[in-house]
Amino acid sequence: MGTRALPGTRPTDMSAPLLYSLVLCAASAALEGILAGRGVQARFGELRLPRFSPPLGVWFVIGGLFYVICFTVSYRLLRLPASGLRDAGIGLLVCMMLMNGLWNYLFFRARNLFLSFVAFLPYSLVAVALFVLTLELDRVAALTLSPYVLYLGYAIAWGYGLWKLNPEVAA
Repeated sequence: MGTRALPGTRPTDMSAPLLYSLVLCAASAALEGILAGRGVQARFGELRLPRFSPPLGVWFVIGGLFYVICFTVSYRLLRLPASGLRDAGIGLLVCMMLMNGLWNYLFFRARNLFLSFVAFLPYSLVAVALFVLTLELDRVAALTLSPYVLYLGYAIAWGYGLWKLNPEVAA
């Protein structure tokens, strides 16, 4: 029972997308860590959190799931035959991952709750655009991305609640 290749690919072509996806996610996670800096736990400890905030450990799980989703979407897109739409999808995914790092910078290093809340809006637009594009390109990638797109509604509400509860540290 062999690996089933996507149309236009050969089974031997699968190692490059796997490697590229791993490198992309590792580089993005490293960048996110650098941009967040030290003191993530302390930052959460100094803020009044919305009542619907999960514990810090759950945020780490959410972050891990983000990278599982990004890896899967990247891998699925990189397996597709080269096309403008596929390249646009990869570009949107990279943009989303970079914007995630920027959010970490705004929230943890710059300590700006207002800007970290505002950043959710263009970030969410990029995620929705990627979702719509993956619906066209690869239904498995779209299905994989869909929980994260739904989660962003919660994230926006959480960011707004956090900003409003902490006006003295919002900017």
